[in-house]
Amino acid sequence: MQPLQLELPLEAPRPAERSPRRRRLPSTRRLSALERLSRYLMRRLGKRGRWARVAVVWNPRLRTAVGRADGGARAVELNPRLLDRHPEELVPTLVHELCHLAVGIRHGHGEPWKAAMRSLGHAPVACHHLDVAGLEARRRRWWRWRCVRCGETYLRRHRGARRFACSDCGGALRVEAEIAAEAVVAELGAPTAS
Repeated sequence: MQPLQLELPLEAPRPAERSPRRRRLPSTRRLSALERLSRYLMRRLGKRGRWARVAVVWNPRLRTAVGRADGGARAVELNPRLLDRHPEELVPTLVHELCHLAVGIRHGHGEPWKAAMRSLGHAPVACHHLDVAGLEARRRRWWRWRCVRCGETYLRRHRGARRFACSDCGGALRVEAEIAAEAVVAELGAPTAS
């Protein structure tokens, strides 16, 4: 029996070229540091115990928003694509969203939120003016539904999981096809933005 021989490569293998859509999210090490920072900031806003604990997560589904506060989950979601382009906006965005969680989502950008922003030494700015050119825009989808009884067609924005009924005969509606927004404009003669 021969001893096991291993041949190790002299160079480390290079990672395969990734497409721009399959980018890795920033490191979890940075997330834990952001969660520690968020705990510190929430304590400065007067929150203690479980109210000071906020999860910070990267959400690649965010399109043009830099961040989002989720009051139910006590979490702040950050946009990794925008923050890769503008890393200087990371802390101001975190402070902005934490102030929403501290005063309550229902206050929006009102006086309690502005006071919380000022108490942390940040200007109470509600909107960002970052360059979002080149980021993938949200695709507006339209679906054509057809009544199984009378054949009437309807255009809807959502495919939906609920059952819909025909307004003419009460028959069940079934999804027929997804159609392009340009076709909807041609068919309805109205703009699709809403």
